Amino acid sequence: MKKHGAILVSLVLVALLMAGCAGLPEGNSPGETGDLRLLLSDDDSEDTAIGHLASVNVTVNVTVCTIGFQPSGSEDWIEPEDYEPWTGDLLDLIGTNATVIWEGYMESGVYSKVRIYVCAATVTLANGTQIDIPIPLGGIMITIPIPFVVKAEGPTVNFVFDITIEVGAGNGQYQIVPRESESGPDQEYREIDEDLSEREIRFKGTILAIAADIWTVNLGDQEYSVNITEAEIEGIPAIGLMAEIKGTIGEDGIILALEIELVNGE
Repeated sequence: MKKHGAILVSLVLVALLMAGCAGLPEGNSPGETGDLRLLLSDDDSEDTAIGHLASVNVTVNVTVCTIGFQPSGSEDWIEPEDYEPWTGDLLDLIGTNATVIWEGYMESGVYSKVRIYVCAATVTLANGTQIDIPIPLGGIMITIPIPFVVKAEGPTVNFVFDITIEVGAGNGQYQIVPRESESGPDQEYREIDEDLSEREIRFKGTILAIAADIWTVNLGDQEYSVNITEAEIEGIPAIGLMAEIKGTIGEDGIILALEIELVNGE
C-alpha cells in the first residue's frame, strides 16, 4: 500500500507541475532565463519637436523611473527589482544613438509589450529658461506593443525603446510620445554610454558587403568599414543580415571588430 500511495502522490505532483507550466508563455521552461537589454533612443524626424530642438542649444532631460515587460497571454507585468531610475538628455540619443537603461536576465519565452514610466521631463532653453513637460502624479506610462522572444542560452535581445517629444495639438505644450516604427528588437543602434571609451564602439547594423577581411556595415545614414580578422563571430555572415558588433575605432576610421553576433531575425 505504501508503494501505491507513493505512486499516487507522484502522479498528483506531475499533474500539478504540468498545470503550472501551462500558464507560461510559449517557449518557456521553468527556471530557464535569457539575456535582455533595454535601450532608450529618440527619433529626430522633422515632424517631431526634437527635430527642431536638436538644431538649437538646449537640453531635454528626462527621468525614466520604472520599466516593465508583459509576457504574451498575460495581464501581469514584470518590473525588474534591480532597475535604477535613468536620467539623461534625449538630445544625446537622437537618430540611431541609444543608451542601455537596464540589462539582466528574463525568464525565457514570448513577451508582447514593453512599458516605461517617465516621471520627470524638462526642456532647458539656451537662455536658461526651463519648461517642464506636464507629468501627472505617478508618471506618464508609455507602452510599445512589439513582441520579442527571450531564449535560454540564446542571443541577447536588445530592445530599442524609442520616444520623442511632440507639440500637443490645441495646447501647444510639449508631450512625450512613443515611436513604434523606430522601436523593437530588430532596430539598428549605436550605443552612447559612459562606460565606453572614446574609441570603443558597440552597434547593430546591416551588412552591405563582405570581403575577405573587411565588411561594409550600414547604420542609419552612415556606412562603416569593419575589419573582422580578430573577431569572434557567432553565426554565418550574409549580405542583408544584421550584425551586433563590438570593437574599437582605428585611426583610419576602420572598426577593428572583437566580437560579432549575426542576427537572423528568428
